[in-house]
Amino acid sequence: MVSESEMIPIRIKFTKTGNLVYISHLDLQKTMQKIIVRSGIDIWYSEGFNPQPKISFATPLPIGVESECEFLDLRLNSDQDLNEIKDNLQNNFPSEMKVLKVYKPTTKIKDLVYYEYEIKIHALNVESTIPDKINDLFSKDVFVTKKSKDKEKQINISEYIESIDAQIQSDGDILIHTILFSNSEKNLNPELLIEALRNEYGILCTSLIDEYYSIKRIRALNANKKEFE
Repeated sequence: MVSESEMIPIRIKFTKTGNLVYISHLDLQKTMQKIIVRSGIDIWYSEGFNPQPKISFATPLPIGVESECEFLDLRLNSDQDLNEIKDNLQNNFPSEMKVLKVYKPTTKIKDLVYYEYEIKIHALNVESTIPDKINDLFSKDVFVTKKSKDKEKQINISEYIESIDAQIQSDGDILIHTILFSNSEKNLNPELLIEALRNEYGILCTSLIDEYYSIKRIRALNANKKEFE
């Protein structure tokens, strides 16, 4: 077995869309471990009685959110052809996941500071002034309840928002582009923005059938708001 200093780090960038948005991060971890084994990748395992493949994901994707920019770091025992790894992974991926890149990283996962999200809202009786109201709302303190496994607390979500821009599309839907903090110190689930809009303006409170929304991660950014790779 090679020493830790001899291991070769690689990073996998992939998408997660469609019905796969409903599987949890834990399920994704288990799925990826199986896919890596099936793909014949010479991955480094932990030592001990129950060896596990050493893999590390970037910030977990909330359930119900699509993504065009998920990242997985792993370490290899030996140098392997990265294009071959990419092809083998894709052959074992479910149809709603796609390998975008396999490469040797020059950054660390902790260098990922923000995610950019695209939120589309189809609501009834949308006023033409609603984009300005949304932009104004999150420029001030906005408190919502953040729930974890064993507790609830009120947080000011505006402190987690780097930027936000709301517009009305030609079809009448609301389109929001927002950059949210997403690191070990500050991390916001974009669902909390939806909760704030419900609380403040009653958006998505009229009809469970005729009103709906979607959220997608579209870019990962570093501290300088440049594309993270």
